[in-house]
Amino acid sequence: MVPEREYHLEACVVSLAQAMEAEAKGADRVELCTRLETEGMTPDVTLVASLCDQLQIPVRVMVRATEQGYEADAKVLNEMIASITALKTLPIDGFVMGILKDNRIDRDAMLTLLQHAYPVPVTFHKAIDLSKNIAEDLDWINQHPQIDTILTSGGPVKAIDGIDAMLEIKSKFRGQLMAAGKITPEVLPSLHEQLQLEWYHGRAIV
Repeated sequence: MVPEREYHLEACVVSLAQAMEAEAKGADRVELCTRLETEGMTPDVTLVASLCDQLQIPVRVMVRATEQGYEADAKVLNEMIASITALKTLPIDGFVMGILKDNRIDRDAMLTLLQHAYPVPVTFHKAIDLSKNIAEDLDWINQHPQIDTILTSGGPVKAIDGIDAMLEIKSKFRGQLMAAGKITPEVLPSLHEQLQLEWYHGRAIV
């Protein structure tokens, strides 16, 4: 029996087996990606379909077509659009993506992706931590309610070291802030006591 808690957990998974284990351990949602050594890339549509078929909890899907960085030229953007188009046929809960250009949100590219993803909600992932002007980029995100979640560690590798930055983002973002960064069940209570968020994310969070 999974104990009641006042926050939700999103488990980062790369396979159906991991997803089913996460659900059994009490995850409230999964984020599916592949190639974790690259910080995550778009998974195969067939794999996504299997998760949607087998799980009772929602599935968000990473859309990223670069092994390094978060910039997208025309070729990469077209690959992402093709992935979104294919994945939109499945009953997913949302997309996870983020495009940067010169360490700022690439607004034109993101608008294109949001239009193709619509009306499916979007998590803007940890690329936000690389922004050289997070305040202005948050203002832009706030104008696009389709982006309902921001995934962030506040900058550091470990979420526990990014408390102040995350509280600052929380104060400015109108949607859900989801903390990430080496979060384990052991650090969760302390993290939640300081952040009071509704969502926490990790590869070993359950």
